[in-house]
Amino acid sequence: MNLSKVRLEKSVGRIGNRFNIHIVLNDITSEKVDAITNAANEDLWHGGGVAGAIVRKGGEVIQKESRAYVKVHGRVVTGTCGYTGGGKLPCKYVIHTVGPIWSNKILEAQNV
Repeated sequence: MNLSKVRLEKSVGRIGNRFNIHIVLNDITSEKVDAITNAANEDLWHGGGVAGAIVRKGGEVIQKESRAYVKVHGRVVTGTCGYTGGGKLPCKYVIHTVGPIWSNKILEAQNV
C-alpha cells in the first residue's frame, strides 16, 4: 500500500472548548495544521527518520533554527521540547520533543 496516497482520520475527542483531537495516518510533512510533532534528540540534529524527512521537505531553515534554539536554550532535556518554524512545510511550527531512549535492559528491569 502506498501511504502517500492514503489519508485516514478519526476524531477521538476534545481538550476543553478549543481543541479537537484527531488521529491521522498520512505523511506528516503534508499535513496543513498549526504544528506537527517530531521525536527528536537532545541536540535537535535532524539527520534521519521522520526528523530527516521533515528537514528534507521543509528546508534547511528548520535545522538552522534548531541549532539556534539549542545555542540560546541549551540541549533539550528528555521530557521537554523545543520548537522551530515550519519552513516550506504547510504547518506553522515543528515541535521537537525529546523522549526517553528505551533499551531491553530498562524494559527487563521494569518486568515489561
